[in-house]
This record gives sequence, structure tokens and C-alpha cells, in this order.
Amino acid sequence: MHPTRNRLLRQLAFIFLALLTVPISSAADWVYRVRPQDNIWDLSGRYLRPDVPWQKLQDYNKVTDPLHLPPGMTLRVPIAWLRVQPANAEVVAVMGSAHVQLPGQAQQENVAPGMTLGYGTHLTTDANTSLTLQFADGSRVLMQENSALDLDQMSAYGRTGMVDTRLRLQHGRVSSAVTPMTGVAAHFSVETPGTISSVRGTHFRVAADDDHTQTEVLTGRVDVAGDHAHVLVPKGEGVAVTDGSKPTQAQTLLAPPSLHCPVQPVSQIPYVFAWTALDGAKSYRVQMAANDRFETLLLDHVTSSPQLSLPDVPDGDYAVRVHGVDSNRLEGEDSVCTLHISGHPQPPLVMEPLPGGKARDTRPRFRWTESLEAASYVWQLASDAQFTQLLASDPKLTGDSARAPNTLAYGRYYWRIASRDKNGKVGPFTDPMPFDLVPQPPAPEVGKPKSSHSQVSFGWPAGASGQHYHIQLDRKPDFAHPQIDQTLDQPVLEIKKPGSGTWYVRVQTIDTDGYAGPWGATQKIRLGCMLCRVAAVAGGGGLVLWLLL
Repeated sequence: MHPTRNRLLRQLAFIFLALLTVPISSAADWVYRVRPQDNIWDLSGRYLRPDVPWQKLQDYNKVTDPLHLPPGMTLRVPIAWLRVQPANAEVVAVMGSAHVQLPGQAQQENVAPGMTLGYGTHLTTDANTSLTLQFADGSRVLMQENSALDLDQMSAYGRTGMVDTRLRLQHGRVSSAVTPMTGVAAHFSVETPGTISSVRGTHFRVAADDDHTQTEVLTGRVDVAGDHAHVLVPKGEGVAVTDGSKPTQAQTLLAPPSLHCPVQPVSQIPYVFAWTALDGAKSYRVQMAANDRFETLLLDHVTSSPQLSLPDVPDGDYAVRVHGVDSNRLEGEDSVCTLHISGHPQPPLVMEPLPGGKARDTRPRFRWTESLEAASYVWQLASDAQFTQLLASDPKLTGDSARAPNTLAYGRYYWRIASRDKNGKVGPFTDPMPFDLVPQPPAPEVGKPKSSHSQVSFGWPAGASGQHYHIQLDRKPDFAHPQIDQTLDQPVLEIKKPGSGTWYVRVQTIDTDGYAGPWGATQKIRLGCMLCRVAAVAGGGGLVLWLLL
């Protein structure tokens, strides 16, 4: 936008806002109510510029007796006569990678909490970064990820309490909570490439992205100026501007969604946070912070689904807020809930038996991965999912495995495990993990092979429905290099006859869950050639074929 146009927009926004809040006759005056013991000399020294004499204040207010000012009377002071001094912003909190370029410096530096920034400062945030600035009047701005913000002007009018704060958002998103202002010179605005949003005490958001800018008002009202036009946007409404066009009539923001806030502490990580879908919402923005002030964001994510997995964070209290985003990209009103995370140390990942799996050893073994959060584990085995009938338990188990202390009957069982950290805190258990203790699949034995012309077939007793069979043939009984190695759906193998001589064959059953049972007994067989002997038979000259099996 052209600099001259920028200045005109700022002037229009300031004048329009002033006309909304003070009488026209006093638009350029700050009003002071006289207190006991006040006099013209003291007030002039406290509030006026050094080059403005006290007599001008006396004449302007037609004060006849400068020694005696009646308490309660009002003095009007032209804004141009007031002391003006630079104001600063303070970095309240920062998370992630944010950078600041101070006036007169070519190099950027990292933003740190407590840093004091003056006007002319340029701020940028990387992905997954947020920070909060606090200004001289207590107003706060949350700057979100991938944003660029300039502190264009920050002035304080002496000890009047009036502050003039003007920010320029080049791109990205900011959310502002502005302290209610008194005095005509008090001002707070956020300028984007297409608009200027001016307020005197409200909570509003501003976003700028390429050729699109938007303002959403959560409390109070905001004057949005652009292209020689103004729109006064009240609470619960917003306005979007594209391609630098004039701001049009404000639109109603989406209502706050109904969040499914957990009543009990959250112990399962990751936790899927959900809410009721909103009519008209194309997507939702979900933000998570360490408290409901939302000074920095642990999560800032847009999703099209009415649920989102929250990140793995340390145990403690957190705040989550959600709002809908409509087809015009305007973001709606917030719903906020607090939740308590109590999910650490997390249980380890289980390896066997898996939930719904099978075990075949009557003293089954249980295995898991070792967690870096855990100093030991609490392991339990039960005959019911509620673990009211414990069969075995170890409250301080180390390592990555355990074994049932006694022989178990075939049937269904449940096991679970929790981690204990070095301070003795026990985290949540895994969900109850059922498994079935079943017999080993049978170890089939190959019957006598059958031959047919050039084929030979091997058969064995069939197992249960759905089971498979693994068969191997090798010249040596160690089966180090099997020449036939196949998995079959049926208990039979039919192949072209291999070479003659001695062979070894074995079969194992593969259960429906992929478990390979024990090998059956190794069978030794001898196969002969197809034309073992050719002999002339007297009187007939017949041909005799011998097959040795």
C-alpha cells in the first residue's frame, strides 16, 4: 500500500474512533478532575510540556484564582500541550523460535522473556512459535506462528495514563486484549496491508495472508478502515477484506462450539479432544496453553475434523480453546476448557502377548519395551478385565519381561502394566489386554509318499480350520538348505519328482494368528529314478520300468 494512503487510513481511523467516544467540542482535549490540594502550578509541572507555561493552562480554563482550585472542577488540557515520551513493550512469554531486529541494527537476535522493546522493532516468529507482548497500559498481544509484526509507534502521555500504540502486521495472526482506554489521545491499532483496526478497549484478532485480511471481534467493538471506508464491527462479528477492497458489512461469527471437556484427569496419552460439530464450520482452530491466559501456545492447529489428538505434555493443568472457521475464513468465538493431565510416566509398549492374541506356554511369558521414563514397572495378571481376581502381581518389576509364576489352565486371561518413575510415582496402567491360553498346534507327521507318473505327493493329518502348513524337503536332516520350502493351505504337497536318492521331510502347523507350532518328526525317504532298469524279456522283448519308493 502507498505510504500516503497508509497515513490517510491512520488519520481517518483515529478521527473516526475519537468521534465515537468523546464530544466533538472536546475532541482535542484531555479532561482532568481537580482533587483536594491541587493547584495550577503543580498540575502544569506534572502534565504539561516544559515549553508550555502554566499561565496558558489558567487562561484556557478561565481560572480566576490559580491558588484555589475547587475539588471536582474539570480542567481541559489540549493534547498538544501534554508531555509525550516513548513507551516500551515487554516480552511476557515466548515459546519456540522468535527473532527481533531492533532499530538501527542489521542483525536479528533471539527473543527472550523479559526483553524490553521500543518502537521501530521488527518481530518474526517461526513455525510452532508464539509469544506475548505487554504494552505500557497493560494491553497484551499474542503473536502466533509464521508472523511478522512491526512496533510502529508506542507513546505515553506523561502521567495521564493515555498510551498510543500502533502495530503493523505484515503477515500472520495476532490476538489482542486491549485495556479499556480513557482520554481522547489513548489509541490502539493494528494495521495490515489492507486495513487498519482501531480500538479503545476490546479483545479482537487480526490476520493477514497474501491479499486477504480479516478482523474478528470477541469483546467491545473495532473500527476497521480500508480504501477510504469504515466499518464498525461489534462483538461477535467480523469483516474480511480481499485484494485491498473496501471493508463491507460485518458478518456474524460462528458460535462457540460445545467442547467435550474431560471431568476426570487425563491419563491416556495421546488424548483425543473432541467437540460437537458446528453448522457452517469448514474447519476448526485448536489452541492449547499452559493456562487460560494463552501467553504462549503449546498447540495451534487447524483441522477439518471435530476432534484432535493433544500433544504429549508433562503432567499438570492446561487450557484448550476451540473455534470454528467459516467459508470466508473468519474465525468464530472461542470455547475454552481446562483439563488436568496425569499420564506420566507412560506405560511401556507391549510386545507379547498382544491384546486379543494367544499364548501356548502354560506358564506364559510377558514382554514389553523398556521406557526411558521408568525405573521399574507394576505388572498384573488376572482372570477378569476388572482385575478383581489377581492371579499374579509384581509391584516393582525391573527389566523387560515377566513370567506367570504358576501353571495356568487353558482359557482367557488379562494382563496390564504401568511404569514407576525414579521418584516412585506410578503412571497409568495400559488398558486390560486379553489373551487366550491355547494348546500348541499339532506337530503333523508326513505319511508314506504316493507317486503318480512323474509326480509325487506327501500328505499328513489336517488341523483346525484356517490353519496353514509349512513343509520342507532337504538332502540332509539339518534342513540347512531345503530344496523344497513351501507354506500350504491344505495338508498335501504334490510336486514333480525330485532327484533320486535319500530325502528328509518335515511339516509344522501355522496357526490362524501366524504362530508356527513345533516341527513334526523328520521322515526319511528314498526316491528312485523313473527308468531304473531296462531289460530285454525273452520271447516278448517287453520293457519293464522300475520305480523304487
